[in-house]
Amino acid sequence: MKQLNRILLSLGLGLFLVVNFAFAGDNTPKNRKTTQKPVEIRIVAWGPTQAEVDAAKSRVEQSTAVQDALKGTKYRVMSFDYIETGDKSRPAQVPTRFRVIFYDYTNNRTFVAEGDFAAKEKIAVRQENFEPGVSNEELEEAFEMIKNDSKFVLPYKQNKLTIAPAMPPTSYLNGERLVNISIKTLPEGSNQIVGISFKNGNIVRYENNAPPTAKAEPDVCGIPSAGQSTTSNGTAGQYQVTVLQNGAPLWEMLVIRPSASSGNTSERSGIEVRDVRFRGKSVLKRGHAPILNVQYAGNVCGPYRDWQYQEGMFNAPSEGASDPAPGIRILAPGQIATTALDTGNDTGNFRGVAIYMQDTNITDLGPELVMVSEMNAGWYRYIMEWRFAPDGTIRPRYGFGAVTSSCVCATHFHHVYWRFDFDIVSPINNIYQIEIGPAGSTEDLISPIINEVTRLRDFSVYRSFIIQNSTSNEAYILSPNLTDGTTDAYGGGDVWFLRYQAGIGGEPAELNDPNTSTAANLAPWLNNESLSNQDSVIWYAGHFTHADTGALINPDRSGDVLSGEYVIGPDIRPLRW
Repeated sequence: MKQLNRILLSLGLGLFLVVNFAFAGDNTPKNRKTTQKPVEIRIVAWGPTQAEVDAAKSRVEQSTAVQDALKGTKYRVMSFDYIETGDKSRPAQVPTRFRVIFYDYTNNRTFVAEGDFAAKEKIAVRQENFEPGVSNEELEEAFEMIKNDSKFVLPYKQNKLTIAPAMPPTSYLNGERLVNISIKTLPEGSNQIVGISFKNGNIVRYENNAPPTAKAEPDVCGIPSAGQSTTSNGTAGQYQVTVLQNGAPLWEMLVIRPSASSGNTSERSGIEVRDVRFRGKSVLKRGHAPILNVQYAGNVCGPYRDWQYQEGMFNAPSEGASDPAPGIRILAPGQIATTALDTGNDTGNFRGVAIYMQDTNITDLGPELVMVSEMNAGWYRYIMEWRFAPDGTIRPRYGFGAVTSSCVCATHFHHVYWRFDFDIVSPINNIYQIEIGPAGSTEDLISPIINEVTRLRDFSVYRSFIIQNSTSNEAYILSPNLTDGTTDAYGGGDVWFLRYQAGIGGEPAELNDPNTSTAANLAPWLNNESLSNQDSVIWYAGHFTHADTGALINPDRSGDVLSGEYVIGPDIRPLRW
């Protein structure tokens, strides 16, 4: 109790202002001119290069183990994964081992092959039962099959045909895996989703012109698809970022592009940050979003579990910019990146993570470091953004859009689940719940979270959460924004507090939810374990509604999504740093 009183007294009025400030909303303009400050961004490539990844994939594919497993079959390399190693108490270690995912079209089987970059161990192969996700190579081959089909070849040559990935990404018909593609013929407006059989090399038509969990009707919503290519699952791109202010380190972190991020192989987790340090002290061991899904009102389509490895094209000015590492572009002073949500246009000139400094209307302390990427998942366009302010504030943001589809005309509910592994100064922390009581009251404002539990947001009392180092005063406060939405039965909750569990080889055990459906399933990890003076992990869900208003804008939300508002995401602010 003495410790709680000390914390409460040390927070005082400052806490009240911080909490209320977070709930003011996020209306940062994308087009404000960057203020010139003595800030320098340094980027150093980290981890295996794309050449090393390609060499590893080739060596595995040619190995006796893989050739024996796939002999006589039609197959494809689907993705590439790093296998994490090392002690969590140390900085992230460069991966030495990897896995390659193959899909056998002949027998509809998934194989996993593992090896090491040094080529000292024998390649091990095993069959597993999971959907490997759609690869960019599959999409490109599927598009070519449609363009050359006798029914579509003439409309395509006459520019009267649009082709785009569809949802669900795959369907199984009589046990065969089909990759789904949306086809719209202009100007008639006929719309259909077909399945591509790589086993038989043909196009499969569905009853009602769409697979069971989708629909294809003349009416569509969303922006026109540009049909630009995306990254392959497992494309290399990791880098160390240091932001120097007046020559001293302000922010330090390891950044991993979406296509190489951790999480379920067929899903990934967007822009991933690790070993985040502010002014030399640890804040986050890892921050990312391993779960992303969507449910439609009345289940007219879906529900779907989405993925974040297919980086789509967005606009990142190249003139005056630098590309110091694969998939990373540092923009020139005054430049900003724009996505489909900003412009209402699906075209772009860059895939990966754009980074730049931008003034903020949240604080007068100087420009924020911004990192942004656009990701494609079928007809959805997802925007992930991290913002790091000079006062230590971290603002993770997520935006939602779509290209033309019949389904997205219907009201649907997006859910994104961030995973924050806070290590405030060290991995051993304590967590407290903060609520603002009635005017003049000092009761029930702060309480420790001592065991694993899930909590709902409560905007009426400005409920927030403090993560504090167990032996010192340094702390951060996690404050929801009003636009982060309210959960429903499918969303499953708002905030989960878990004890960190180490898995085999160093990868966190509670990284991929044991999902048996598209909905997030974090309940199996709630075992009432102690969180007092422990290494803890917080999962934070944001819920967003896309309503049928012609532009996919929820009229109950402030701002226009397509003009660049990033309305989903909490504020994470330092206390006593």
